Amino acid sequence: MTSRTPRLAGFTLVEMLIVIVMIGILAAIGLPRVNLSRIRSKSAIQTLGTTMLALQRDAISRQHNVLVIIDNTTSSLRVLYDSTNDLTINNNERTRSIPLGEEIVFGRPAGVPARSFGTNPVNFTTTEVSTGRPAIVLYRNGSAREFGGLYLSTRKAMMGAPGHNGETWAMEIIRATGRAEWLRWNGTTWVRGF
Repeated sequence: MTSRTPRLAGFTLVEMLIVIVMIGILAAIGLPRVNLSRIRSKSAIQTLGTTMLALQRDAISRQHNVLVIIDNTTSSLRVLYDSTNDLTINNNERTRSIPLGEEIVFGRPAGVPARSFGTNPVNFTTTEVSTGRPAIVLYRNGSAREFGGLYLSTRKAMMGAPGHNGETWAMEIIRATGRAEWLRWNGTTWVRGF
């Protein structure tokens, strides 16, 4: 009679190395196909969409105007809680800045048709008094001062890089309700929502 020692279950070093190499090969094939700028643009739009909704509610709950000042040079929005309702930044009023995000700019690529609110990157006639920048005014009753809109896109889409058409967004402000509606250019038409 010979005695056998039981073999322990597990992986050998060679088997582990083969699995790691296979994972590396699959990652090298799959990662270049991920469009990070599309993911960034959608993330920026969702953040701005929820921010606009929250700002409208702030205007109603605080019972004073909220200005969303659009700064095209820094690709950001500056929010002014206008407690004096005079459309200007005063020393005692609270402000905060909201960056658009990496690679996101105000603009509409040449091949994308304009919406009814206009062709410029930002289409609001109201301006904040001290800076002269265009602004969205949300009144304390929930409405907006005017109908208008803006376009957001990625730098790659603005340069006309192939495969980046779906990275252009439009935000329309409805005057009566103060609601921000979002649309995405899918390459052939404007589609509502995120």
